[in-house]
Amino acid sequence: YDVFAIDDNRIGVAIADVSGKGISASILMAICQTNLRHISRQLDSPAEVLSAINAQMQSSMRRDMFITIVYAIIDQAKQTITFARAGHELPFFYRHASDGTDTVEAVQSQGMALGMVPPEIFDLTIKDKTVPFGKDDALLLYTDGVTESVNASGDEYSGERLIETLKTHGNSNAQSILAQVMDSVHRFSGDEGQPDDLTLIAIKHN
Repeated sequence: YDVFAIDDNRIGVAIADVSGKGISASILMAICQTNLRHISRQLDSPAEVLSAINAQMQSSMRRDMFITIVYAIIDQAKQTITFARAGHELPFFYRHASDGTDTVEAVQSQGMALGMVPPEIFDLTIKDKTVPFGKDDALLLYTDGVTESVNASGDEYSGERLIETLKTHGNSNAQSILAQVMDSVHRFSGDEGQPDDLTLIAIKHN
């Protein structure tokens, strides 16, 4: 995951997950993060950034490896978030309403994981999606280790439970949202432990 300033008004945010484990997976993710930092300062479109990373990393990736990623640009002046999703879990947006009818939506967007297909195919699938990001709204990004956490019965925590937790606690600050999600996941899974790492980013518009 990464959060960095692009310029005075825009912030880049990314969360990614690499297939496999060990040194080779770690090196591949480090290369991806380096490319992201570099290319994001040359291109304004998240989809174009991910397309450029996919093309750049084709020669570095084994055929059995791939990276899922969401890359978003928060524009503080326009109060919008523009993101592109390459095979990663859907971003969840908490929408605050003055009448108390707060909602959570999973924003759909197209895109295949980095390294799975050549640029001529990848570039046709990846698309930008721009959504409003107003006062008291929140964005939650996460890896599948969160939604795929299991309990003693073998049931998964699931995106539906994550949405309910965010809907309940989305009016809190970012740190509190993260704490409440982690507490909810741990209470659900109990003594089963976590089969995968849990990575989350919460961003709150104050």
